[in-house]
Amino acid sequence: MIKRIYLLGAAVFGVAGAAGMQGCSADSLGENGEQQSRDSIGESASALSVGAPIKGVPSGRCLDIKDNSSANGQPLQIWDCNGQANQRFVFTSAGELRTFDGTKCVQPKSGVASLQAPVVLADCNGQVAQQWRIGSGQTITHTSTAMCLDVKGRATANLTPVQIYTCTGGTNQKFNVTAPPDTQAPTAPGNAQIANLTCNTATFSWSASTDNVGVAFYDVYHDGQLLQSVSGTTLTTGVTVLAGVTWGFYVNARDAAGNVSQASSTVPVTPPQCQIDTTPPSTPTNVAGTANGTSITLTWTASTDNIGVKAYDVYRDGQTKVGTVLGAATTPPATTFVDSGLAPSTNYTYTVVARDSQSNASPASGSVTVKTGQACANAICSTTQVTTDTDIPWGLVTLTDGSILYTRRDAHDIVRFDPATGTKSTVGAVPNVESTDGEGGLLGLAIGPDFATGRWLYVLHTSPTDNRILRVKYTSGRTIDTATIQVLVSGMLRNKFHNGGRLRFGPDGKLYATMGDAQNGANARNTNNLNGKVLRMNPDGSTPSDNPFGNLVWSYGHRNPQGLAFDSQGRLWEQEFGNSVMDETNLIQKGGNYGWPDCEGTSSQGGTGCTTAGYIAPKQTYPTADGSCSGIAIVRDVLYLACERGTRLYREMISGSSLTNVQQFFVGTYGRLRTVEPTLDGNIWLTTTNTGDKDSIPNNSNEKILKVILGQ
Repeated sequence: MIKRIYLLGAAVFGVAGAAGMQGCSADSLGENGEQQSRDSIGESASALSVGAPIKGVPSGRCLDIKDNSSANGQPLQIWDCNGQANQRFVFTSAGELRTFDGTKCVQPKSGVASLQAPVVLADCNGQVAQQWRIGSGQTITHTSTAMCLDVKGRATANLTPVQIYTCTGGTNQKFNVTAPPDTQAPTAPGNAQIANLTCNTATFSWSASTDNVGVAFYDVYHDGQLLQSVSGTTLTTGVTVLAGVTWGFYVNARDAAGNVSQASSTVPVTPPQCQIDTTPPSTPTNVAGTANGTSITLTWTASTDNIGVKAYDVYRDGQTKVGTVLGAATTPPATTFVDSGLAPSTNYTYTVVARDSQSNASPASGSVTVKTGQACANAICSTTQVTTDTDIPWGLVTLTDGSILYTRRDAHDIVRFDPATGTKSTVGAVPNVESTDGEGGLLGLAIGPDFATGRWLYVLHTSPTDNRILRVKYTSGRTIDTATIQVLVSGMLRNKFHNGGRLRFGPDGKLYATMGDAQNGANARNTNNLNGKVLRMNPDGSTPSDNPFGNLVWSYGHRNPQGLAFDSQGRLWEQEFGNSVMDETNLIQKGGNYGWPDCEGTSSQGGTGCTTAGYIAPKQTYPTADGSCSGIAIVRDVLYLACERGTRLYREMISGSSLTNVQQFFVGTYGRLRTVEPTLDGNIWLTTTNTGDKDSIPNNSNEKILKVILGQ
């Protein structure tokens, strides 16, 4: 993509920036086969019509192609400024100095590197002889020779030729031009590896990235969580690990302008235990249970262990494990468990087993039998597994016939499931989807209020180059017609993690979408950038006239937002992943700033933190160990949150503009929960995301889709 340059403080007319990356943006890559990508070499002359004059400082005259001729070999000179095409120049991201509306490049004559070589016009070829850079002190330097663009003989008259010459600092080598904004990200770091692994530390190293300006920082992550940032000259660092816990380490490069590379490969690490432990915990005792409608609450006396109890596994009616209660690194697990959604007037028998961090298990406790109430008087009445899938269900919608469609993130296709008959079929694969060896792939799915007639499915996915939103027709034969695909939004930055991905139509008929910060917090605060935002658009991808910033941005300052849902008042609620402190639920305001990266939930992280004027505080926060919630749904003004790391479903009452009466269900029962969506009959669908969640390998999962019957 051509970069902008700035001359005398005025912007050259380059291609549309991040603020224009929607609808029919000129930056869009391959939109519906109608737009061409613009790289730094073969750009369309008719589409460009760009450039601005470059003026010599002492003369005030413009660089000029002699005789206004675009023939190869025509020399550069200085001439009175007239605004014609032979006096308009553009610096590209490849370092070229183009003219004649981007169709020709400037180089030393015959590509030679000799002193006083004339500078002439040539066909663009991408070779080093055509590469230049803006230097300090208003100079233009030929990259391969380190010589400066020079007005011959220090003359200032019309027709004075231009050459390359040893840089002297003379005024005849000074031009009214400043460096273009740096929009080019570094290359991905390579050769990521772990060494010196112990039970609690390791050394993480990688090979250097390259950048057109220079790498300023490397950001080290595990599984989407930022651990530390080091300087651009540092290629190894010590990291803290947790004994027996598998983490995936990777690194991104970042330049001084804030451009972030794609991630390195992921290095999975499972540290050894700090000491060998073969002693199991003691047997849990005093197991007791009480029924409340169709829920049963179990309690027991804690086990002891020579090192520490890590978890309790709860078994129902023999060997069926129905849940796990986990402890934290320094906190033992709780000694209570709630089993929800059971049948009424039914006896259930439970036992509890304690485990330590090396999987030594205690004998099973004594059993307790509890009978549920006659009718459901609880918030959750029953849960039924309706189907399973070998991939990760991500976006899910319910059609008017009661069937559901859901995307499979790593397999890149859409599946139809009919709960009434149990039949499942593939609707079709979405083309041009590429996973990210992390959490990218085929993500959000939505249908509009006009689906019965329009038949549009709306999809958010990562492509080989970006994140994008498209729509495609769903046929009467229950397939997608890929010939109808329309790319609505493209050019949104992608990365291994932080791709957002949720889609939801609002009561205003507009399509809302969540887009992560692409692992660069600077994106979240920039309202001319679509990353780290909640977006709002018309169904055709165009910008609504009442959007606050004249583009698709509806709210900003988000890290990795995913859940979206509307309440009965038409208000938009959003769920967002924090980094390492807390996650948050937000009530979204038009044009609102939600604080990232200065503020994570209610925890200050930089600048003036969460006290910054104008930052909007979340309505609810959750420790990341109990949260990492992805999807949300609202049924009868009750908010439901599906949590991954927290392995639970939150239920929260919407009371005015607050969230009250927070309850937790299925804590450890089904593992990691990804998506929650309303059913047609006023209940909810719930999906798991337990296996292969961060590796992008298709069909290596064993996930459940559950129907949860709601009560009071």
